[in-house]
Amino acid sequence: MKNPIPVVFASHGAKIHGLFYKASGVGPLATVILCHGFPGNDTDVLGLGERFMAKGVSALGFNYRGTWASEGLFTTANSLEDVVSAMSYVKSRSTVRQFNVDPSRITVIGYSFGGGVALLGSLNDPAVRKVVYIAGGNLAEVGRMMQQSDAFRCAILQAIDQGISDSGFRSPPAAGLFAEVFADMDHYDLVKHVDALSNKNILLIGGWRDQENPIEHHILPLYRALQRHGAKQVQIETFDADHSFANVKSQLATRIVSWLKRTPSTDTIATRE
Repeated sequence: MKNPIPVVFASHGAKIHGLFYKASGVGPLATVILCHGFPGNDTDVLGLGERFMAKGVSALGFNYRGTWASEGLFTTANSLEDVVSAMSYVKSRSTVRQFNVDPSRITVIGYSFGGGVALLGSLNDPAVRKVVYIAGGNLAEVGRMMQQSDAFRCAILQAIDQGISDSGFRSPPAAGLFAEVFADMDHYDLVKHVDALSNKNILLIGGWRDQENPIEHHILPLYRALQRHGAKQVQIETFDADHSFANVKSQLATRIVSWLKRTPSTDTIATRE
């Protein structure tokens, strides 16, 4: 197994650190951008980078501003900008040449917190047609749940503040992070963006035992909204797994790679396989 290659690219004046998992193969290769959850780590996302590389798909994993080795300040708005910067970096001439990237086959994959920023970030680049949302969180839905329950609000804020402290992130406190969401709930509500998202080819993945981002709150509402809007390029896949997908990581990677490598004639399938 080849080792990933450390990379650095710019996002709004900050140096973003990442790892590029360069697959072997002839001709330009499909490449995915991996968006980690909170707090994530500075290596891989669910082990997908290494698994994709072994299956002939290259991957870029990176850390948002203010997290791990990346410069700057962590906020949701900044993380969205960093996804856009990552897409630009992967499609740049130097990256295409160095890593044998096919710029017409770029997919953004987000896990947990990264799921939401992957979907929203992808809307800034019509050329990025495929997005995978793994156990994603709709921040607006979390905000509504916080408004409805003081106990839930306190638990969420405490958990995020603990994550910031433990990881050494440069970030506002949790209350400040969610003030950003509360100030513009529609902007962060994935369901409000189904018109634009319906033009994407989307794979929604959830775990039935996920207690952090339950399917009922974060995946099924989005899937049904996309269906109602007439989206024909959306699929949903579920696993008997909790939020970590620890028991099905190999199957998860295999399912995503199969979806990535489908022929164009099957891209209009809207039902679960």
